[in-house]
Amino acid sequence: MTNVLDLEFESVFSIKQKEAGLSEPSGIAMAPDGCLWTVCDESRRLFRIDTEGQLLSTLEIDNRGLEGITFDAEGHIWVVDEDASKIIGYDPLTGDQITSRRLKDLEGYSDITVHFEEVENKGLEGITFDSLRSEFLLLKEAKPGLLIAITASLDRIVAVERLNERNGFTSKKVKSKKLDFSGMCYDVVHDLLWIVSDEAKRIYTFDRSRGCVIQSFALKNGKSGDKIRSAEGVAVDPESKRLYVVSDQDAELYVFRIVSL
Repeated sequence: MTNVLDLEFESVFSIKQKEAGLSEPSGIAMAPDGCLWTVCDESRRLFRIDTEGQLLSTLEIDNRGLEGITFDAEGHIWVVDEDASKIIGYDPLTGDQITSRRLKDLEGYSDITVHFEEVENKGLEGITFDSLRSEFLLLKEAKPGLLIAITASLDRIVAVERLNERNGFTSKKVKSKKLDFSGMCYDVVHDLLWIVSDEAKRIYTFDRSRGCVIQSFALKNGKSGDKIRSAEGVAVDPESKRLYVVSDQDAELYVFRIVSL
């Protein structure tokens, strides 16, 4: 199986629904039924949309300030609260909270405490579930960028990876020390992470087993030729070989086809 890939732009859709509270999406995930779910940090709702950006339903929840969203192997929704450095699980049918866990309560947190002290607005930005290893992965935005692996039982940090120039996170547009990370998803077909950088306006494929970036792609609107602004979330559909990226600033859904070379 090759991991040499390419991205081909297919389409872009507006997902803005101000009356429903969907205006600045800050994460996106592919549900088991093939629909997409997104979250906005200013709304106490989760939003279910189709792959052309049409709003299908909303789910009332009890939190704001959420920055990332994913599904576990059982189909539960998981989000991260950036301000509280908290992981929260929800029932996708009712919106009821299943559980929540603060990062600082996990075994192994003492090893990364320093990276979460007095770091304003540079906390957790993304979450995904690595179904191959049965681990949740958390993405810290910057200062430094971190990939944090925790057990599916939410009790222990099992690995921490710095995301920096040494393992391939580079950009001509942004100095490596200022590179940020705004969203990610796990691709089980290629055993890769797709990690988005808002500042660099790029998306990186990261191989956990090798601890390095494999490729990176400029995030462009193939319709206008402009770079995608404020990319805040990414989701992959392995069956259709599609990659979905959401823009916070423009509330748009971009669709790319994943091509194996």
